[in-house]
Amino acid sequence: MNSSWYVPPKTEIQAVSKQFSSCLINGHYKQANLISRMLITQQWSPAVVYLNIIRKTLNQVGNLWHQGKLLITEEHRATQFCLLLMDRVRNTFKLPTPNGMKISMASIEDDKHVIALYMTADFFRWDGWNVEMLGGSIPNKDLVTYIDTNVPNFVLLSSTFPQSNDNLEIAIEGIKSLNKDIKVIIGGPAASLIKDTNQLIDGFAEDPVQAVSIANSLSESNPALIPLESVLLSLGEKIHSVRKNLDLSQSELSKKSTTITIAHRLSTIVDSDKVLVLDNGKIIEQGNHKSLTNQKDSYYSKLEHKMSPAKLFPYQINDVIEFVLSLIHI
Repeated sequence: MNSSWYVPPKTEIQAVSKQFSSCLINGHYKQANLISRMLITQQWSPAVVYLNIIRKTLNQVGNLWHQGKLLITEEHRATQFCLLLMDRVRNTFKLPTPNGMKISMASIEDDKHVIALYMTADFFRWDGWNVEMLGGSIPNKDLVTYIDTNVPNFVLLSSTFPQSNDNLEIAIEGIKSLNKDIKVIIGGPAASLIKDTNQLIDGFAEDPVQAVSIANSLSESNPALIPLESVLLSLGEKIHSVRKNLDLSQSELSKKSTTITIAHRLSTIVDSDKVLVLDNGKIIEQGNHKSLTNQKDSYYSKLEHKMSPAKLFPYQINDVIEFVLSLIHI
């Protein structure tokens, strides 16, 4: 993605996401429109807007509707507003050079939910893919006929409800029976129920980032990598989900896992068991915080002396250190 995109601090993302969802839930569309304009004007990263603003808002709106706390009209209006924001984001994005790969996307028969599919389609377009969006509730017969005629490299199928999984498996079998080496990726809440039992699928994606990553890894002719910021956003959400499910704080989670930290400031890695100092991609020093600090002529110790407790912010080390990578073994 464009290096000029703004990726805000986590606290700012959370605050804006909360404010945006609150506006839509409470029907304050003028305020929501102001937030949307701010996101575009400040050039917020499309990955941040999609994953941390729109997706979280839609999940919250959907949950409230299922709980009977929102009318279907309120849910639809909030959804349409999110679709409008997605259009605004698309209009600011210059697509990269095509990578020569084609993917067809559809929600399976009797499944009309398509917003997550639209979001995933945009992530593929931003990665250079030619995307054929077929829409929602595509009859299996028509879907297989289309795939047979157009022969994409990949097909991505979405299933929202468990009762639709029979149609999902029929669609997968129909596509694979064409014997045209077409890869099939599935996604959606219900698709997770068959990801371990269906032997015909080539991958299961939990989110747009993972879908692009899987497709690229399965494509011999397209070694392109998904933007790092998108991967980190997705990874951060998964870590947060694990912490929430286990009811653990960050420090408690670290005690039960292996943590890799890339840091600009030494305060972040003071308690790390092992620290690797890199210069131009090569390890030049290693140890822990105490041992490296005690080495008077080490780059690490020089950084320690340069920094005062009041200046623990990201700083420039010019040509000396690119990253401090710490491996924490618990």
